[in-house]
Amino acid sequence: MKDIRIIGGGPGDTAYILPAARQAAEQCDLIIGDGRMLRAFGLEVDEKCVFEMGPMMKRLEWLKEQPDSLKAGILVSGDPLIYSMFRLVRRTFPEAEVRIVPGIGSVQAFAARLGESMEESKIISAHGRNMTGEFLAAAVRQYPKLFILCDNERTPGWVAGQLMDMGLAAVDMSAGSRISYLDEKIISGAPEQLIGTEWPALSLVMIKSKSDDMEQPVPMNGKQGALNRLLRDDEFLRNQTPMTREEVRWIILGKLNLLPDSVLWDVGAGTGSVSVECARHCPMGKVIAVEKNPRALEVLYENQKQLASDNMEIIEGAAPEVLEGLERPTHVFVGGAGRALKDILKVLCKKGPGIQVVIASVTLETMIEACQLAETMEGLEKTEQLTIRIEKERSVGSYHLMEGGHPVTLLIARTCGGQDE
Repeated sequence: MKDIRIIGGGPGDTAYILPAARQAAEQCDLIIGDGRMLRAFGLEVDEKCVFEMGPMMKRLEWLKEQPDSLKAGILVSGDPLIYSMFRLVRRTFPEAEVRIVPGIGSVQAFAARLGESMEESKIISAHGRNMTGEFLAAAVRQYPKLFILCDNERTPGWVAGQLMDMGLAAVDMSAGSRISYLDEKIISGAPEQLIGTEWPALSLVMIKSKSDDMEQPVPMNGKQGALNRLLRDDEFLRNQTPMTREEVRWIILGKLNLLPDSVLWDVGAGTGSVSVECARHCPMGKVIAVEKNPRALEVLYENQKQLASDNMEIIEGAAPEVLEGLERPTHVFVGGAGRALKDILKVLCKKGPGIQVVIASVTLETMIEACQLAETMEGLEKTEQLTIRIEKERSVGSYHLMEGGHPVTLLIARTCGGQDE
């Protein structure tokens, strides 16, 4: 069993590195970190005991090949438990003993500089996430104090512009960069004062809402509508491509149980009705819609354009071939697997544990195959199965009948291990 320690190195200045962090690093047989953290700990890359992080996933795959007897330390900035590497390392090494050495996070240091309590606050991150203006506005309205970890694109200037566009110009805003360093920069004021300002990648924002701001309606663009509003069937463009009916779609959404930053694969996306709904429910995440049928792709692109946020990507091609190089999902919906269901599930199981999988089947053959695979495939565990039949009223003369469509069976499962590549 591997022994991995994720060591928090504080916001930057060496004075903020805790003694426990230095002690933990000294006890490791090999150390991995980016250049900034290695320098902060007084270490130099020697390719024997100290290694540059480089591409993160490539380095973690390299770590898998190292002897289990070696104690490995991963140096990270800030605190490992706040939008850092902890969850990724856990997923990559599910059987390892992962120890956390906490550090002082940049958000904590920033709040201290501002003299602000972190009680009743919410921390969100734009790093590697598709944060939209609508999501930002909803978060500002929900939390009286919001801290944002910015990236190269969603800078404090971008945040200020979005607040202005969303009708939230009256909030109090503070922005900071290189917290704890000698060239630390902090500006506080109204959003309009920060529009157009330039900031480095390691920047933060704090937004304080006033009671009046919370009552203001947040404008929504035509794509988004009300955040998380469920869509009706008549809002989608259609051709002869089959579409998941709205009531079934809403149940699928509930069984997926998406989070704001989830990454979903919709395999066999068809018209995109499930993809679009999911994209609107994970505004800081991503939806990857996979479809091979040219006729379906026509309406899929149109529905993406008209109804989805900017966090929906369409992949043209057949599964499982096009799945191999895609970003690892947290959730997967399989609505059109054809005869490739087994191979699709094999790809998912190789991605590691914890992926929520929902498989929809209309034919008995697909339902039986899905059940058999969920019971027998290594790395997949069935958690639930249900059949949905929606009946709606139809008038026949002076009488009224309940008329139903085809039943749809949902099989819900989770990946619980990993098949060998």
